[in-house]
Amino acid sequence: MPELKTKDKSLAEAVAKFVDALHHMYPRINIKPIDSFEDEDFTFEIAVPRDLSIDEVLDACHKDEYDLFILPNVVHA
Repeated sequence: MPELKTKDKSLAEAVAKFVDALHHMYPRINIKPIDSFEDEDFTFEIAVPRDLSIDEVLDACHKDEYDLFILPNVVHA
């Protein structure tokens, strides 16, 4: 059981850092958790203003420093 708790803690820390980093880079975005599509550890919908590039935000999301699969679904608000 300790292995599961360690993974849950790692996931929670990774998610918090991921959200904080994105909000720091793009303060006008809106991030909310959504149901996973397949086998991701965590899935977000990230709504960006129309004047912000979806590709730019998506590229920033893929700079992951954790051994977790966090799937960003980036859409225009």
